[in-house]
Amino acid sequence: MAELSLFDLDLDIAPRSDPPPPSRPVLVPTRAVARGPRRTTVLVVDGNSVAHRAFHAYAADELTDAGGRPRGAVYGFLALLCGICDRVSPDAVVVGFDSHGSSARKLRFPGYKAQRPDGDPALAMQMDDLACLLDRLGVAVLVPEGWEADDVLGSGAAAAEAGGWRAVLATSDRDAFGLVSEATTVLRLGSGLDRASEITPAVLASTVGVHPRQYVEFAALRGDTSDNLPGVPGVGAKRAAALLREYPTVAEAVGDPFGCRSVLGRPAGQALIDDLADPVASIFLRNVDLMTIRRDLPIDLETARPSATPDAIERHLLAWELPTLVRRVTIALSVRPELPPPPGDADAPPI
Repeated sequence: MAELSLFDLDLDIAPRSDPPPPSRPVLVPTRAVARGPRRTTVLVVDGNSVAHRAFHAYAADELTDAGGRPRGAVYGFLALLCGICDRVSPDAVVVGFDSHGSSARKLRFPGYKAQRPDGDPALAMQMDDLACLLDRLGVAVLVPEGWEADDVLGSGAAAAEAGGWRAVLATSDRDAFGLVSEATTVLRLGSGLDRASEITPAVLASTVGVHPRQYVEFAALRGDTSDNLPGVPGVGAKRAAALLREYPTVAEAVGDPFGCRSVLGRPAGQALIDDLADPVASIFLRNVDLMTIRRDLPIDLETARPSATPDAIERHLLAWELPTLVRRVTIALSVRPELPPPPGDADAPPI
């Protein structure tokens, strides 16, 4: 079970045959008063992305409850969420999942993600279980009809920026890179939390070669095989980044045909010019449409603040046969006591 450390971090994992530990008070550490202003932070989690990673990390261990219901993805998701909360120290948490029903993007382009095999029924079952359990643990869970977890990330970031908050978007996918701003960071998850990377505007510019506002056009030029979206013929990631270093937008590049062909090379440059000459059949414009993440789903960040008491968290996790997670989940997700403001000069004793 070496892979468990990817998600468990420093969790003390008891043998599966052990009975649940006796109920005991759990001390929830309060946050130290930060020096200087601290921006209120919302953590927005791509539930599908994290659940997939947890499911495959625990596939070989066949974790189940007493009734034989699989629990690996649920356990791994909560363990990783606790680790992310330790790192981010959020004031509110939102988890988004893809809609189970119709897909607005598939209605626009039936080939969208069409190459993906049907999901594992055991994972689908646990995704539903996760949404239910997270709700009971006081986490704001959104499953927008017709839309995806990415759209929850985008809308959470927009709500945070509008309210003067900071947003951290946790996902293993690169689709959210276009959401990065001075107030929004993407925490891109790797094979373990210790390998997660923080994507800021400066990091994106240095690693990918484009600014966040250009990322959707960069991805549309390059294409995305994971979503079954081919790019413009002859234009890969390197040429797309080179073009957007020379021009702020693709439209401006195409408006300068000689320069466009010079940067991309004559065949690829002409392919892009021809592609945009027919807006109805354009690969680039179709990709931009499908890759653009919604930022207008209604999200009330105040209702995403912790609301479950330590007792409630312990009760729910014991009922779900997850006793070893009680302490960590309580620290990460339980409601925090209101602290008095730090003393100021007016509180000082007279001299």
